[in-house]
Amino acid sequence: MTVASNAIGAIRNWWWFIIVGLLFIVSGIAVLSRPLEGYVSLSVLFSIAILGIGISQIVFAIGNKDILPGWGWTLASGIIDVAVGAYLFMFPVVTMATLPYFVGFWLMFRSFYIMGASMDIQSFGISGWGWLFSGGILLLILSGLILYFPTAAAVGIVAWSGLAFLTGGLLSIVLAFKLRGIKNAVKMLA
Repeated sequence: MTVASNAIGAIRNWWWFIIVGLLFIVSGIAVLSRPLEGYVSLSVLFSIAILGIGISQIVFAIGNKDILPGWGWTLASGIIDVAVGAYLFMFPVVTMATLPYFVGFWLMFRSFYIMGASMDIQSFGISGWGWLFSGGILLLILSGLILYFPTAAAVGIVAWSGLAFLTGGLLSIVLAFKLRGIKNAVKMLA
C-alpha cells in the first residue's frame, strides 16, 4: 500500500464525526429547550448521547487503526465516553453535587481531544486547524467554569451543558470536513 492509499483509507470514515457532531447538537438543543427538566432526565439524556458518541468514536478508531497514526487517542476517547455514558445510564439519580463534575471533566477530556485532533490536521497542512484548536480552548474554558463553580453550575447546568454540547457538536462537524479535506488533498496527490 502506498502512503497516499493509506492516508485515504485512514479517513474514509470521516463522516462519523458528522454523526458525533449531530448527536452533540441535538443533545444541546434538547437540553436548552427543556430547562425545567430534572437532573434525572438530564443525566439520562447525557448518558444516551455520550454512549452514542463513544460508540461512534470506537468504530472510527478501530476502522482506521492500521492507517491512522493517532487512532489510539480516538479509541481512548470513545472508551471513556462509553464508560461515562454507561455509568450515568446505570445510575440516573446523579446528585446536584456530582453531575457538574461528571459533565465538567467529560467536556474537559473532549476539549483535549479536539485540540489534539486539530494538531493532527495541522500536520497534514490543512488550513483552518487554528479554528478547531480555538474551539477546543473554548470548550476547555466552558468545562473549567463548570468545575470551578460547581454550585453555580448545578443551578445553571442546563445552560452550561447545552452551550458546551452545541460547541462540541460544531467542532466535531468542523473536524469531519477537515478530515474530508485531507482525504481529497491526498487523492489529488495520488
